[in-house]
Amino acid sequence: MSLPIFTYLFCINLVFGLSHCLNSFGDGPLPRYFDWRDHGAVSPVKNQGGCEACWAFSAVACIESHLKIHLSSEEILSEQFLIDCAPGNIGCNSTSVLKTFGTIVNDIGGVLRDLDYKPYEAKQKKCSWDPLKRPIPVVGYRRVKPDEQIMALYVVNVGPLSAAINSASMAKYNGGIDEPTDKLCSPRQTNHAILIVGFSFYEDPQSKTYVPYWIIKNSWGTSWGDYGYYYLVRGRNACGIATDVSYPYVM
Repeated sequence: MSLPIFTYLFCINLVFGLSHCLNSFGDGPLPRYFDWRDHGAVSPVKNQGGCEACWAFSAVACIESHLKIHLSSEEILSEQFLIDCAPGNIGCNSTSVLKTFGTIVNDIGGVLRDLDYKPYEAKQKKCSWDPLKRPIPVVGYRRVKPDEQIMALYVVNVGPLSAAINSASMAKYNGGIDEPTDKLCSPRQTNHAILIVGFSFYEDPQSKTYVPYWIIKNSWGTSWGDYGYYYLVRGRNACGIATDVSYPYVM
């Protein structure tokens, strides 16, 4: 696959002071199916366990994918490092991925490799960052407009996206395409963070029903969902999936 890297590099100028970042890939037609797993750009599913640091897992998963896509670099990064060492003492409490990217870029400069920090323990520990270990750089981040057509364009042209979501329906997920009602899963009450890695559609041959959906990587281990993945109806901001979406810039 030939990646449109010029789009990514053009947008990265935002980090160095430009007031806006043009959408050089425009708003052209989308493929009916796209999945970054097909291109080897999605790291293995992890398990956050009893620590509510989904923000760290979503951010790290997104950075890992963008390193592979834009730098051909395969890295496994440390969520425990962020839980222990990120300013603000968030630990296993909740915060947004957008704020997490801001902290990574402005306060830390990147994320340590998993091998350069203590193993994941599903709880906050004292920061033990060896100053001789340099983080993998993250130089900027961008919020994506809450529009699922635009989100899909970014997925194809730039890479996976970190997103907030209401996990109420995920808690009951048993497979297939989830189509929760807003009453069950309010888009105004996001409480979890995941990674959008692609999208597709399902057409019932009998009813001719057409259901577009997102392909979502979660952080509850491979025994949950479809080996750690979740399929959510696309196009109506189900569970607030379009509410808070962002991605990092790596160099």
